[in-house]
Amino acid sequence: MSAEKIINQIKKDAQDEIKQTQRETEKQIKTIVNNAKQEAEVEAEKILADGKKQSENIKKIRVSKASQDVKRNLLKAKEKIIEECFVKAHHELSILPENKYKKIVTRLMKDGKQKLGGSCAVLVCRDVDKKIAEELGLPLSGNIETCGGVKIKSDDGRIILDYTFDGILHREKDKIRIKVGKLLFS
Repeated sequence: MSAEKIINQIKKDAQDEIKQTQRETEKQIKTIVNNAKQEAEVEAEKILADGKKQSENIKKIRVSKASQDVKRNLLKAKEKIIEECFVKAHHELSILPENKYKKIVTRLMKDGKQKLGGSCAVLVCRDVDKKIAEELGLPLSGNIETCGGVKIKSDDGRIILDYTFDGILHREKDKIRIKVGKLLFS
């Protein structure tokens, strides 16, 4: 074989080897690209799923918060209505007709007199209270500023029973609040 033929054969073999290497490289590139695409798709689906989960969690949190806000606002509105009922009740007690007022205060004075064993004095807020005290044989001890009712104190002054409408409303407020709430909102 001549040198030229050998050189041509070497060139041909080199060309064939280059082509073979190019084909294998292209196959490897396609495999790498396909694997990268698959990994990218899997990662993209994972990111999308995580995003959906986060979105759902955020949605649940916002719905829960909105629900709590609605409940809180509803409770505030109910509480405002109940407080308005107390204001209205206080006003109605302050303008009770004299005959109703007299019955209530008479009962309160009798109760206080019984609890203190008869030895007591009355603090009054209205003229009619004085008349009731006289009828029941209770001495007067002074005047008080209130919308109605009386205070009864023991002779030694150590015990004072607050039978004022303000005092009764204050002491019974929690019980009354529950009853009013049930009446209005059940």
